[in-house]
Amino acid sequence: MRHYRDTIYYDDLNTDDFGDTKISLTELPKNYKYINSSISSSLIDFILYRLIARPIAYLYNKIKFHQRIYGKLKLLKVSGGYFIYSNHTAYGLDAFTPNIISLFKKNYIVVGKDTASLTKILPLLRSLGAIPLSDRYSDMIKCIDTINKRSKFNSITIYPEAHIWPYYNDIRPFDSISFKYPVKLNKPIFCLTNCYQKRLFGKRPKVRTFIDGPYYPREDLGVRENAQYLRDIAYNKMKERCNKYSTFEYFNYVKKEKSCK
Repeated sequence: MRHYRDTIYYDDLNTDDFGDTKISLTELPKNYKYINSSISSSLIDFILYRLIARPIAYLYNKIKFHQRIYGKLKLLKVSGGYFIYSNHTAYGLDAFTPNIISLFKKNYIVVGKDTASLTKILPLLRSLGAIPLSDRYSDMIKCIDTINKRSKFNSITIYPEAHIWPYYNDIRPFDSISFKYPVKLNKPIFCLTNCYQKRLFGKRPKVRTFIDGPYYPREDLGVRENAQYLRDIAYNKMKERCNKYSTFEYFNYVKKEKSCK
């Protein structure tokens, strides 16, 4: 039997967002530097990411979510860079998990406008691996170039659902656009699925994280077909994991009924 704390009503699976609505969305600062390659910056990035942020992230996920991760050894099958696609169900959990699953690579996360609007701490977020999206054409070019460079030897995490639905225990529909990156760069993908289960003690659910892959683009398909091929693999695998292992409903998501005039 499923139990839930509260009911959340939604209009659309693709566009509704239940994240932090207090953030005032702003444009990415002009001439934002996606990569700071100075020696001092590289040293600061190493200290912040490896020695401070990663241990804190591990402890945060363990203490708050009682997280247990399955399949980390699968990541060792790939010597170079790769892409990770994950469901989007919690701010801290989603931000931290990709950074603690691989000990030998730095993870970079493609972030949306809400994170990009945190202009005062953008240098810190960059050190921790954030790659902000922007509607400005010049920034879009730099963003794509950054993804190309970072994916050579590291991991890039993308949340194809785009919007946060806290503790949602299913997979929402998503398109294949973001899957063109691994196709064009000939990189494999992994699926990361966070599933929610009832704790023995406590109200919040515990998290079981599953890693599946690697899945490679097919040589006999074009870019668009390959992107759709990888998208279908990711969606079906994450859906399979949620159907089997997401057994606790912390929030009850219900579609709003259309009023009759």
